[in-house]
Amino acid sequence: MLSQISEKTMHRVRWGLALGWLILIASLFYDPVTPMLTMPENTLSPFRLNPSIYLDPERCVKIREQCVPQRPYSLTVLFWWAMIVPAGILILMTLGHEFWRRICPLSFFSQIPRALGIQRQRKVIDSVTQEVRRELVTIGEQSWLGQNHLYVQFGLFVLGLGLRILFVNGHRASLGYFLIGTILCAILIGYLYAGKSWCQYFCPMAPVQMVYTGPRALLGSQATKESPGSKSGRSHTSLSQSMCRTVSPSGAEQSACVACKMPCLDIDAEKTYWQELNKPGRRLIQYGYLGMVIGFYVYYFLYAGNWDYYFTGAWTHEEELLTRIFDPGFYLYNQVIPIPKAIAVYITYGVLVAITWSIGVILEKLYRRYQVWRGQIISAEQAQHVIFTLFTTVSFWTFFSYGARPSLNRLPTTLVLGFNGLVVLIGAIWMFRTIGRTRAQYEREQMANSLRKQVQRLQLDPGILQGRSLDDLSPGELDLVVKIVPRLSHQLRLQTYVSVLQDLIEQGTTHASRSFDFCQHLRQELQLADEDHVQAMETITQNSPEILVAPRWQSFISQMQDAETLAKTIVRSRVRKGVGSRE
Repeated sequence: MLSQISEKTMHRVRWGLALGWLILIASLFYDPVTPMLTMPENTLSPFRLNPSIYLDPERCVKIREQCVPQRPYSLTVLFWWAMIVPAGILILMTLGHEFWRRICPLSFFSQIPRALGIQRQRKVIDSVTQEVRRELVTIGEQSWLGQNHLYVQFGLFVLGLGLRILFVNGHRASLGYFLIGTILCAILIGYLYAGKSWCQYFCPMAPVQMVYTGPRALLGSQATKESPGSKSGRSHTSLSQSMCRTVSPSGAEQSACVACKMPCLDIDAEKTYWQELNKPGRRLIQYGYLGMVIGFYVYYFLYAGNWDYYFTGAWTHEEELLTRIFDPGFYLYNQVIPIPKAIAVYITYGVLVAITWSIGVILEKLYRRYQVWRGQIISAEQAQHVIFTLFTTVSFWTFFSYGARPSLNRLPTTLVLGFNGLVVLIGAIWMFRTIGRTRAQYEREQMANSLRKQVQRLQLDPGILQGRSLDDLSPGELDLVVKIVPRLSHQLRLQTYVSVLQDLIEQGTTHASRSFDFCQHLRQELQLADEDHVQAMETITQNSPEILVAPRWQSFISQMQDAETLAKTIVRSRVRKGVGSRE
């Protein structure tokens, strides 16, 4: 759906949003317009200061026992934190990463070095020809950063939220410098590393995208279900979801992927979700994010001793913010706790993250025990997915219980209640369509998509489908059609199997060393023997060896355990074949 919007259109959208972001940053340093909306005499503005409240010492907004000074102020900070940021979260949950990553201004800025042709390159010597060539630098999947980037991104996320409360929350210039610094970091990473390395390995927003996207967004597309023959004439394997793309001189869209990360969220979000469930830091992000949401908003109360400080938006124009960094950070039951604010913030985050992480891990175990009690056995992976889904939904509802409220509370009660109902509905629908999802369903759909293309080549009798096309068939219905294929010759069945297997390897759904077990069900449906898989792999090796040694597979092939498994399978099959021939 959204992935099919032309790159030319999205390029204009990105330019518009990037310019709008720069204008917003400029307004943080100079804003002669929005302060007029907060003047007490401007009775038509919902943002005006109400004299009957801010001049009354009994009704004023307080930090502990002191009223927060109120005077006409710029609304740019309020717009950023209470409107733009919540809108981003809503987009991620409903439209998905594929829309967000195609419009994200930071992603746009990170691609400036590529557009200017000034990215860092390194010298590479060809082992065969000894020729020296230069290539763009990417982050290796087996490098420390490639293995642990989730910890890095979550750490930057925690650091950023701490700096927000300490420095940039209500201080316009600090927020401006913070955003400028973030843009410069994105441009620097775009120069040092190719592709979307900023988005994949560094961006603090990436953990948030990971949590709210899950295996699929509410209205996002699914790479496994896109038609192989789209109207644009391109397949989902070439340009899917938010995959990097460019426009050729002839006007055709083409892939600009440099394999900076495999699996890639921009190519197939659900594949990335299932394959990275057990990646280091994944549980910390999923369970810790809920702790960060709770800790961030609860700290306003722990610091000020009341909720008015947050819900009125008084923190968005706190001019004395920078002078209070080392003030006592907690105020509980009318008692000041002498821990500096700069430390108290991170103590709050750490405690809440530890609590929610522990709850998540415990719930996984309890859920598996509950399923055993019911007489059902589920995998640890599926239990993890179920609890991940629940945590995402609770995080979404918790965020919008507080996020955007300084703006929403100024609206009529009917609109506020309508927004609350919309948030509950979105979260509930997303949860119910996600919680029962399994890796097996995804892999079945992925294989069905490849199988569909091969069955189309067989030119079956149209009457078998009763007027429907293969594109209309579900994976289960396609299985029934495949049962017809065994009536064909062995050579044609084997040819179909080779084509499906090659397509799955090219897409990255499986790889050579694991394809034997992955395609076992398909062999059964086609009535092929295990030896036929070996013959299929030999055919692929002879006809298309490049898909087995392409850069995106080097990290897999280098894993000796997988290579050894494939070798043993081939040997066993050849031994059985030899015994059968002697008999």
